[in-house]
Amino acid sequence: MRALLFLVLFSGMASVAHSDSLPAFYDVAGIEQEDVLNIRAAPELSSRILSTLPHNATNLEIVALDTNGEWGQIIFEESNGWVSLKFLARQAGQPDDELPRPLACFGNEPFWNLTLPMGEPAKITRMDAEPILVDTLDPVTSANQTDRYAVFGQGEEQVFTFIFHRDQCSDQMSDRAFGMSVDVFMTEESGVSYVTGCCNLIP
Repeated sequence: MRALLFLVLFSGMASVAHSDSLPAFYDVAGIEQEDVLNIRAAPELSSRILSTLPHNATNLEIVALDTNGEWGQIIFEESNGWVSLKFLARQAGQPDDELPRPLACFGNEPFWNLTLPMGEPAKITRMDAEPILVDTLDPVTSANQTDRYAVFGQGEEQVFTFIFHRDQCSDQMSDRAFGMSVDVFMTEESGVSYVTGCCNLIP
């Protein structure tokens, strides 16, 4: 089957990549070995403690900041929690203007999953269908909105366009907020289908 590759163009107001773009991984830092770091329900010291993190916890995915930039929001169970940035250190090697990888993305109704690794084919799984391996080109950063990225890929009988965006994303089935959304366009013999979803960083 000959598939056509559709380039989807998005327009809008220009945005400039800011320092420490999210989502990103952070590690706990500056906590004594016998101490813990609190996860709170809201970004304030008086807020209820949901749980704690050990002094050497790593790979905390921060998906948002509070208005003062003093607290980071993480995914915690079926919701989110807040951790003081005073005791967190951003991991190195996470450029603001590049698509973070590897990523695990998903969407609901219809249910689907996408894994986007580094240096290997992507894999997309749809309900009641065989997984599709997708050979992808390198991500392309938008020229005027540097928090958006396009990835073009070819399956055995499908062509894919993935549009990733650093923004707050809801899975519509829980109270969790994620730090990245994705639009998935699949072109095949029967036509073009379009689904949306949220993404997590993979350590």
